[in-house]
Amino acid sequence: MIAPRVSASLWSVPTERLEDEARRLAAAGLRTWHWDRSDGSMAPAGGFTAARARELARMTGLASEAHLMLADPVLELDDWLAFCDVVIVHAAANGVDEALARIAAAGARGAIAYAPDDAVDDRAREGDALVMSVEPGHGGAMFDPAALERISTLAPRRPRVGVDGGVTVDTARAAISAGATWIVSGTALIADPDAFLD
Repeated sequence: MIAPRVSASLWSVPTERLEDEARRLAAAGLRTWHWDRSDGSMAPAGGFTAARARELARMTGLASEAHLMLADPVLELDDWLAFCDVVIVHAAANGVDEALARIAAAGARGAIAYAPDDAVDDRAREGDALVMSVEPGHGGAMFDPAALERISTLAPRRPRVGVDGGVTVDTARAAISAGATWIVSGTALIADPDAFLD
C-alpha cells in the first residue's frame, strides 16, 4: 500500500457497473470508500445519496468516508454519520464550524476540503484537510501540481492531509513526498487497483 489510507471514489463509474466494481475493488484489498455527494453548488450535481452509499458499503464490508460538496452540509450530516468514520465538508460551505463540531460530537473525523481556488486558512487546525487537485466533481481530470505546495503547507499543521482529484500512482507518490498521508483516487485506482493496494 502506498499510503496509510487509500480511499476509492466511484464517482465516474456507470450506475449499472457499480456493484461489480465495488466487489472487484473490495476483493483487491481496498479498505475504504470515498462517497462523493454534490448538490451542484460546488461541483456538478451528482454522486451518491447516503442510502445508496450505505448499501454498497454494507455489501462490501468496507469503511466509508463522505465528501459533501454541499452548500449546507449540516442538513445531511446525520445520514452520513450513521455509517461514515470520516466526513469532509468544503471550506466554502455554509456552517463549516457547526458541521465540524457535530462530526466530532458523533465520534467521527472531520475534514475540510480545499478546492483549487479556496484560501487555505487556519480553521479547524486540529482537523484533517483534503486538498483538491482538480476542480471538484471533475473525475478523470489532470492532477494540478500546485496541489503539492498546498499539501506541504498544510501537512505540518494538520493531523492528516489528503489529496483528491486526478490521482495516479505517480502523483500519489509525489503527494506523499509532500506530506500527504491520505490518498483518494477514482479513475486510476479502478483501472489498476493492485498498483495502489499492494
